[in-house]
Amino acid sequence: MAHNLTTKIVTSSDGAKIYAEGAGNPNGPGIVFVHGLSLTAAVFDRFFEDHELLKEFHLVRYDLRGHGRSAKPDTIEGHASSLYADDFVAVANAFGLKKPYTRTVAADYAQYVQPLPVSGVIYACSLPYVGPIMNVVGLPAILGFLPGLLTTDDVVLNRRTAIEFGDSVWAEPEKVPFKTRCEWVGSSIFQSPKDANFVLTRPQDPAGLFKAGSEGLPLLVLSGTADRQVDGEVLVREMKPHFKDFDAKFFEGAGHAVFYDAYEGTREATVSFVRRVTA
Repeated sequence: MAHNLTTKIVTSSDGAKIYAEGAGNPNGPGIVFVHGLSLTAAVFDRFFEDHELLKEFHLVRYDLRGHGRSAKPDTIEGHASSLYADDFVAVANAFGLKKPYTRTVAADYAQYVQPLPVSGVIYACSLPYVGPIMNVVGLPAILGFLPGLLTTDDVVLNRRTAIEFGDSVWAEPEKVPFKTRCEWVGSSIFQSPKDANFVLTRPQDPAGLFKAGSEGLPLLVLSGTADRQVDGEVLVREMKPHFKDFDAKFFEGAGHAVFYDAYEGTREATVSFVRRVTA
């Protein structure tokens, strides 16, 4: 468990309650960690237990709306891109972060928040945004999971798919401690198929993100060569033309959860990126 961990329930612009945690050096550069589909902020435990990181950086993580301990709006309007942007800003403000570094949801705040509320963006095997791009960067495995994850008619299929989907984030799930698998895969219990469908079909416009990239917003892409969900090479191909300040690093043998399979490499790349941009 991270030392000096602070938990907050943050209220977003629509009244939705967002669960968030922060730890580390409040005077250091802020880094906001944002998880992927069906997961929660708990997947970043290792970063929040890294005492060297905590000495230098102010780390913040939160459960996205529709996930874990945060609100789960029951309409697609409750998943508007502007609300995801407001959630991010509310969390950053709650912890006193000024222009932090962040992962995912970049298309949301880049489109709706000015001035831009971040100093740089890190994609760790991320879908860059929701929409047709998912069929471009998504590999057959992740696309094949969607019917089972979204079904409301077949409980057995949904639960089996949740386990298979959860295990697919690691290159070698059989080597992951069973406790960790239970924690990560079990987080899907907190997200209904309806919630997952809203998250995957919500409208998102990358125009603001691309504009910010063309104006110098730095982007770092971290990918695992054994990722079964997102094609890192295609992700680089799609995003690089839009960013003046772009870098990508590939980690041999790491899966979709590159920050777990290649923790030290991911940590080093993240620290180097934040130090460079901050300087």
